[in-house]
Amino acid sequence: MRPLQFIADDFGLSSEVNAAILRAHREGALTGASLMAGQAGTAEALDLARATPSLDVGWHLHLCDSRPLTLPDWPWGDSPARAGFCLGTSCFPRAELRRELAAQWDVFRESGQRCAFINSHHHLHLHPLVLGIVREVVNRDFDGWLRGPDYRLFRPTTLTARVTRLAGRLLAGTLRNRWPVARSAEVWGVDRLHCMDAAEIANIVNVPGTGSREFIFHPRAMVGDADLTCLLQLRGSFPPARNG
Repeated sequence: MRPLQFIADDFGLSSEVNAAILRAHREGALTGASLMAGQAGTAEALDLARATPSLDVGWHLHLCDSRPLTLPDWPWGDSPARAGFCLGTSCFPRAELRRELAAQWDVFRESGQRCAFINSHHHLHLHPLVLGIVREVVNRDFDGWLRGPDYRLFRPTTLTARVTRLAGRLLAGTLRNRWPVARSAEVWGVDRLHCMDAAEIANIVNVPGTGSREFIFHPRAMVGDADLTCLLQLRGSFPPARNG
């Protein structure tokens, strides 16, 4: 696992997102992208991944704010808070959850791509029920790393970022016991959605630490996109390293 991971989420969400991610990798510091199955740009994203073996690709499981594969829509809409509540109170049958996650994993597995890592849309893989089913679904077909649970904040400015960080801390022990796979030691970017800053990242990277640091990006467009601009600025700033 690299000491530095620059990961773009939402690969496959749309052609515009795909193009921005590919440019961030070819011309910037991006090391990997997490794939959303069943979205408008998924097939295109997989074609791009096959043509770009230097890009590490992971599974970006999604349970809200997206298009499901086995349902007409999510019963809780786009809200990750409602999704977490319904999953935690058994309002959504476990069998249906497993069927949806298995369908998403099948898209990835049948593509022939190696799954370098697993994370999720709105960080719902932190949910103990979700994590347990993900482990069942991937079984022995996964030898990569998992995002979190140590979420760090550049500056604690948003409620969502603080809640995500707290959830990671509360579930750290559960995650270790439930699935002892490799994890990013630190995760940065939950408080910088669509506004990552190269100078802030450089300051963090230059602070001594142990383990890997993961930085989350969400490139959305080829022009005027803050996260893409940040990744282009970071190119060549840190020693390159590749997964074995």
